Amino acid sequence: MILKILGLADFTAAFSLMFFSYLPRNLVVVMGLYLIIKGLFFTLLGGNMVSMLDCAAGIYHVMATYGLGHWVLTSIIVIFVFQKAFVSFFS
Repeated sequence: MILKILGLADFTAAFSLMFFSYLPRNLVVVMGLYLIIKGLFFTLLGGNMVSMLDCAAGIYHVMATYGLGHWVLTSIIVIFVFQKAFVSFFS
């Protein structure tokens, strides 16, 4: 059940990064912080590379909110987070 909730939160984070220019900045920053906290938690818990990439995606998420992003990196990160959400839903 917790895996499905994390998958839904990942889907929301990817959606918020994809449409960050149309959404309230606070919502997008919160979703970026969610990715950072989740990445740090699971990195400390297990230390795998995917959790570290979650943390990096969260940092980029917050940076992109403030105009420090590029469409290529944004596309790659959105696909990465969508893929994680998809796997979480069907595991």
